Amino acid sequence: MIMESISVTGGISHLPLRDEELDKANIENLTSLWRAAGAKQVPDTGAATLYACDRWPNRHWFEEDTVLPGQETLQNIVRRLPAEAMVPVWKAAPNLEAALLDSGFQPCLEQRAMHLDLGRWPTTATDATLVLRPVQTRAEIETWVTVCSEAFGYAIDDTVITNLAAHREVNLWLAVRDNTAVGTALLFRTGEGIGIHQVGVPDRFRGQGIARTLMQLLLNLCQQSGARYVTLQASQMGEGLYRQLGFEPRFGITSYRRP
Repeated sequence: MIMESISVTGGISHLPLRDEELDKANIENLTSLWRAAGAKQVPDTGAATLYACDRWPNRHWFEEDTVLPGQETLQNIVRRLPAEAMVPVWKAAPNLEAALLDSGFQPCLEQRAMHLDLGRWPTTATDATLVLRPVQTRAEIETWVTVCSEAFGYAIDDTVITNLAAHREVNLWLAVRDNTAVGTALLFRTGEGIGIHQVGVPDRFRGQGIARTLMQLLLNLCQQSGARYVTLQASQMGEGLYRQLGFEPRFGITSYRRP
């Protein structure tokens, strides 16, 4: 599904969006993307619902509304997680955090869940030297993986991205300037919302306003698609920019991993 090909029917609702619903939609978009990337439900966890990716992005998470088991059982589940597992904890989950810490996990990533009502986004004129190109060919997927891996400082699984590129609700984009790919993004549609993911600019291209222009182009596309809102999970480095663009901060996400 290419955003440019979607027609807007009925316009975008300007009714206020409930924060609680948006919080739930934020997590659902993120975890649905991980499932689309290949995550499967883990057996033998009792009444608790645990999902795991056995390759990038290596996320292992308990569903938001699941009932966690008693502390001893929870610790046993956590201790069985593979060495590369990254476990996100959203909102308040003291029992899970205690089990992770007791099992040798440490915080490794702090993020802020944020959202933007697209009814309030003014379509924005952008720097004409930066353009968005949809990723469609094998060569473009390889370029996207290379640039995104460089931007985030870790290796992204080419096979996972190839599979995601075939998903009808996923759009991969390259930001291009002077025929050089200088940034990446992934858009994932769930219901009335679009999640913005993997917005990255390699170090050698930073300081040129690329991230801001890339986000403006993405938000213009999301608005044109007829979606009501966008969600994302901001790193500490990116949160300031997203606030400037009108995103509202909601709740924290702390991810844990063994050192």
